[in-house]
Amino acid sequence: MNDLAHRGAKHTQSGATLLISMIFLVVLTLIVVSAIKVTNVNTKLATNMQIQKESEAAAQQAIETVISTDFTTLAPPQTVPVDINNSGQPGSTYQVSISPPPTCVSVKPIKLSELDASNADDVPCYASGAGQNTGIVGAGTSGDSLCANSNWEITATATAPGAAASAAGVIATTNTTAVQGVATRVALGSSC
Repeated sequence: MNDLAHRGAKHTQSGATLLISMIFLVVLTLIVVSAIKVTNVNTKLATNMQIQKESEAAAQQAIETVISTDFTTLAPPQTVPVDINNSGQPGSTYQVSISPPPTCVSVKPIKLSELDASNADDVPCYASGAGQNTGIVGAGTSGDSLCANSNWEITATATAPGAAASAAGVIATTNTTAVQGVATRVALGSSC
């Protein structure tokens, strides 16, 4: 009789062990599924950030390309292709629109106090051609020089390549606009 009571207790315990094991398996499965989802979200966030930064860099590179030309007299290209990693692959080439064209915003005279007499580019801006006290009105350090800065605004909008924007689940903004001002030296009295 003692043996029979022992067998009944053993049978009840093995069922409870099975139930607890199943609960632990379900909990572990939920943890693994959650970890995979978190990893996917983190990957999407990293991809979105990469596309955003690449787009900003492409817009900036296009602005620098326009600035390196004579953009004040020549019509800049309306669209500049920028291969962000120099791979030559279409999946890394951003199309950057320079629109509106570079616009002259203002012309501001350069003060003599802002010039450097030892800089060869600044010497023609002095009334006498040299940075010295000539007795000429306006040749002091408080007046205007013979040069002015024409201030220009350049706007570039970069569009991410189709492959980057259509990657699985990527929700990045595919257009990034960068605006940069640049000053070019002109003769005093020039206008926009």
